[in-house]
Amino acid sequence: MGPALQWVADAYAGRPQITLPYGLGETADLTDALAVLKLAGLHAVVESHDTLRLADGRRARLPTSTRNPRGEPDTPAELLLLAPRTVMQMQIALAEQTETVLLVDVDRRRVWIDGKQVLGVHDRWKDAAPIYITFAVARMLAVNGASFDGLVRRGRLTPGQVDDALARLGKRVHRTSIGWESREIGGLVDFCIACYPGPGGIRTRWRSDLPLKDQADRLISAGCRISGRSISDRPGYPAISKREMPYRLVVFTEHEVDMASLGFEPDDVGYSGTELIIPADPTIFLTAAAAGYTDRTDDFITANTLLRADMRNDDDNRGLDEIRSGLWFLADTGYDLRHNLPS
Repeated sequence: MGPALQWVADAYAGRPQITLPYGLGETADLTDALAVLKLAGLHAVVESHDTLRLADGRRARLPTSTRNPRGEPDTPAELLLLAPRTVMQMQIALAEQTETVLLVDVDRRRVWIDGKQVLGVHDRWKDAAPIYITFAVARMLAVNGASFDGLVRRGRLTPGQVDDALARLGKRVHRTSIGWESREIGGLVDFCIACYPGPGGIRTRWRSDLPLKDQADRLISAGCRISGRSISDRPGYPAISKREMPYRLVVFTEHEVDMASLGFEPDDVGYSGTELIIPADPTIFLTAAAAGYTDRTDDFITANTLLRADMRNDDDNRGLDEIRSGLWFLADTGYDLRHNLPS
């Protein structure tokens, strides 16, 4: 801060700062919103201090705590006008799912109206699907390798999706005489665990009076798949040594689950019970099926769940190390067997 503004620093020094909640001191500039609307072919005029009128006659009103300066009665508005300084993904989702929302992103020159984006570059989140498929292909290649047709068949993918995924993996993979492999033995194991961007989607927490093992059984019977250290108590899975169950289950589901009918109720504390995730990543269930699992996620997703645990303890860390070491061993042994090398 230069000398000319030293008085500002002096005013704050040694005195309690009185501040408004975040954003309440900012102004909403409808003039900039008008300019962006014009770029989208939506000509509008300012009708009142918080309302724009579009050329088709519809009013768009900005939700504001500013009082009507003239005390005039409010006229009905057909559209909710949102023109925040920073546009959040939830606001975009609202605009795309609600036809009565007019969202204007001034900084990036984007507009949504009638449930559609009519101006500007589409968000990068729409590119999530090919990234998730890329990681699915990597998980299927990391240990066993696979032919192109095998990846299509095992992952229930299209040839175009597999071709795109292999191109995105680039120098991490290469084609051999018997199919596609990781370029380095085990080279995809850590990549699949550490670099996986997370399942996305919606997460809710639930509680029940049942022991966690019984909660897991009920959710599996409803078509869910458990993940993380909660699989350590499941039969037929030796990779995570038998340890005390975690304080919370992590469960993935493809569809809505009637949790109340299974004996669950919403958990407003969030420190125990079951964490139910409807993921944005649709491949979690495909690669679990490809691995032959009907009750849990594949080993890479399980390891990533352990890695992302919000309160990871020593048991979680040991479980993660055991899964990772087991995958490295299988990748090394599998490569030798496939290529007839002495082990």
